[in-house]
Amino acid sequence: MFISSQRLRALKILVSAVSCSQLLERSAKNSLIISLKSNSEIKVIAESIAKNFSNSQLIRQLNISPSNNNVDFLWNLHIKANKIYFQNQEIGSLKILFKSTLPGELQARLSTESIIERYLEYLQKVYKIAVLNESDRHVEIFIPNQSIPDFTELWKKFLQEVTFSEYGLPRYELSGLMQTFVAILKSVTLSGRGFSALEIPVINQSQANMLAAWYFAVWRDAKQRQSDRQNKIDILYKELETQELSEKDQKSKTKEIADKEAMQAKEAAKYQELFSKSFQKMLEEQKNLNQDLKSIESQLQQDNLAKKDRNKLVKQKEKVIEKLIFSEDFVNQKQLLLEESGGDPFIFIKEDLKKSPESFRQIKAIAKGFTKTATDQINGTRGDIFAKCLIEMYRLLELKEDQFDQLPAPVLTEEIVTPRSRSPGDDHKEFCYSCGIDLDPKTAKWQVLRFMFERPSQRRQSASGEGRPHICDSCALLAFASPLKVTDESIILKLEAADNQISTQLKLKDYLRMLTCKEMNLNAGKYIVLTSDKTSKGDAASSKLGQVQYAIAKVASLFSVEVLQDFKFSLITQASEPIILSNRHLIFVKGIMAGYGQSIIESGKEINLKLGDAIRHIQKDMPYLAEYSITKNVTYSDCFELEKVRQLYWQTIQHDLGNNMTSNKRLAKRARLYKDVAALTGLTAAFVGSMESSLKSKEKEEDYRREMSKLIEKVDDPNFFGYYATLGVETIVQARLWKNPDNYFIYQQTQELLQTLGQSNREQEKEGKTWLQLYIDDVTNAYAHFADSDNYSQEKDWKELTYQLKLSLYTRFPELVRKSKNSGDN
Repeated sequence: MFISSQRLRALKILVSAVSCSQLLERSAKNSLIISLKSNSEIKVIAESIAKNFSNSQLIRQLNISPSNNNVDFLWNLHIKANKIYFQNQEIGSLKILFKSTLPGELQARLSTESIIERYLEYLQKVYKIAVLNESDRHVEIFIPNQSIPDFTELWKKFLQEVTFSEYGLPRYELSGLMQTFVAILKSVTLSGRGFSALEIPVINQSQANMLAAWYFAVWRDAKQRQSDRQNKIDILYKELETQELSEKDQKSKTKEIADKEAMQAKEAAKYQELFSKSFQKMLEEQKNLNQDLKSIESQLQQDNLAKKDRNKLVKQKEKVIEKLIFSEDFVNQKQLLLEESGGDPFIFIKEDLKKSPESFRQIKAIAKGFTKTATDQINGTRGDIFAKCLIEMYRLLELKEDQFDQLPAPVLTEEIVTPRSRSPGDDHKEFCYSCGIDLDPKTAKWQVLRFMFERPSQRRQSASGEGRPHICDSCALLAFASPLKVTDESIILKLEAADNQISTQLKLKDYLRMLTCKEMNLNAGKYIVLTSDKTSKGDAASSKLGQVQYAIAKVASLFSVEVLQDFKFSLITQASEPIILSNRHLIFVKGIMAGYGQSIIESGKEINLKLGDAIRHIQKDMPYLAEYSITKNVTYSDCFELEKVRQLYWQTIQHDLGNNMTSNKRLAKRARLYKDVAALTGLTAAFVGSMESSLKSKEKEEDYRREMSKLIEKVDDPNFFGYYATLGVETIVQARLWKNPDNYFIYQQTQELLQTLGQSNREQEKEGKTWLQLYIDDVTNAYAHFADSDNYSQEKDWKELTYQLKLSLYTRFPELVRKSKNSGDN
């Protein structure tokens, strides 16, 4: 489906305008809807655009309103000084928004790119603002109303209502922190050693609640771990008391009990000592700050205070307030509770939950969404980190409105933000290491974390060693809220329309949304995060298969053939350019996975390394070798599915080459080889099949199969092949290639080869069956034809042709291929 960029632009403007319920009068709105139905093609595209505006009402109206094929909506649309008019009524205006320079580090760049995509989606769905054109530096939008909104305020609303809210806006399918921050924590391990409490800016109560709930879940799971261990100890004691055990078994259980009790006591003492010490220290500091504040406020009440002294006290008060978190009442209550609990963090919070249930109500509900994988991201087995998380939980719960950090700066501005020059070197606090904006060295406090960069520890050019560079509030916050984290256990893909089909481009978000809902993956804008499959032992398939090979297998297993044809998939890595996953490779891998019953993880236990080998062959456009490497290691095959993918691969490689099939480029040579081998496969397979039919009733299975294998091994020489095919067999001077659903691709290629050889009347039909009548001389003539071709004039090219033919024949007769005895066989 193709329409001009001008008409697509006009369609977006009209759909945007009609989506604003108060913008147009009823008659004008009806007229506009009729214009959108000027023909079936325009209607389909208008419906797709309406989906992106979250306008189900318009979609229904497009289906029920009468159409007018004589109306061309372009005639009714006019632009004057950036104002848009429809039937002489102003419906909105055009505006350019500018992007800031993207960060250089991969994970930070993805965070910025994805937040721009999410922000534009928010503007489109909530305010019906259409995106007309976009580049790396700007976005052109249509605003469907009489006045230009304040985009700074819209950005703030987006952050508060969507990005840093708990659940986003479900009505518009806009994700909040539960679908981004929590989802990534539950999906992949971000750091093998685990985190401490995060040192990041906090901009609102929703973000504070989310972090506090995470730390509460860490306490909950640690408490559960202690309870589970105690239950096991109790069970072991009961077994010792009630069961008649041998002396050896008694000693074994006694030792197991002693080990578990020692671990229980050690862990409890560690938690109690470090929590009691650090929490008491914090409370004392806060108590002193409260007393200092009282003293300063008392002094400020004095009437005869000199101006100089007053200013000094005001500055002291500001410093105290900056450090003050907890009120005096809070400190007194918690000191008393700490004494009553004996410093035991599990008793302390359990009792606090009883005394102040309302304080914990919201974070307890949120904490239910944190799985063990999420809480294990924090190294809660370390007593100091565990205590720090609990202190931070209380700090977050007590934050007031005026204590929140500032919101991230807008990613889209109405004025161009020009880069500023700075002093050379990169080992100081004067600029953000991510985006490059100026920082105040006196107040710069945020440093890069694993949440922000793939590798937070950086060796800067002007530094003496590795360290964590400083980063601005905006980059820290955007990285925190982004689900796009580069890890060994996940892959990040970018999806784009494979061609200029407008309908495909408009359906991109639908496919992404459908996939994330179905497979529990994560998406942000045009990016999607796929978590790595793991074995029952926890081994990640992406690390064993290879990142690119795993990405190909995972994408092939998830998407339908239609999607693999419609979209371009790129793997995002630290390399300067994304790695494009070829559509033809994805399609062929999907086919062999379905046709040979292959999966990434076999029976949940082992990573399928043979599939990885086959994918590497396919990446080199060697599909026959790929199939052969799988065939000899399996017993199952779906011949119909395999033939379908063989033809699809041929069609896709033709599409990729366009008019360059005859060129000397590597891909064109591989394409010609694939076609020629398919034709020769049909020609020679007919004689191998005839031999099987002739000998099957006369010899044992192992004997006639051995003869068939010998015949296939002779395909490198047509004379030997012809001689061996007719040796001792009277009827094999001719053979039939039947046209069946499991061989129609090679049938077609063989038929085309015969026509090239001047034999155009070989197809015969009788009683509903169709076949090609072949003679042994056809094999000789075909070989002579290819030998005279420039494609195989070199000896290595000829050997490649016959070698690939041999592999292809074995995949057609898989019972002849000896199965590998172990995974290491080739």
